Amino acid sequence: MGQQAKRDPRMRSARAEKLTHERQQELAAARRRADATKAGFVAAVAVLFVGGMSLARNAYAGHAKAPVVPLAAPGRYEQIVKKNLLQAGVVAPAQAPPGAASAPS
Repeated sequence: MGQQAKRDPRMRSARAEKLTHERQQELAAARRRADATKAGFVAAVAVLFVGGMSLARNAYAGHAKAPVVPLAAPGRYEQIVKKNLLQAGVVAPAQAPPGAASAPS
């Protein structure tokens, strides 16, 4: 019976169909696993990229960590200086002497 089954084309085609169907199922499952792995890898890379960006923004000197503040004396200090100048009788800041000029010809 073993020899006869090997030679019978009907038995061979049924076995081949069964193998190809099983193989197709295996390939479909492998493709699903590969797609899931790819999606997971892309998600992990995106998370790492965003994390690196936030670390760079907060850690390195080239990136602004806080809003820019103008360089000026504090308001309280300016008030005290103006008050002291007014008490001393100084109304306006001192002016520089006139620059050197040549005589008109």
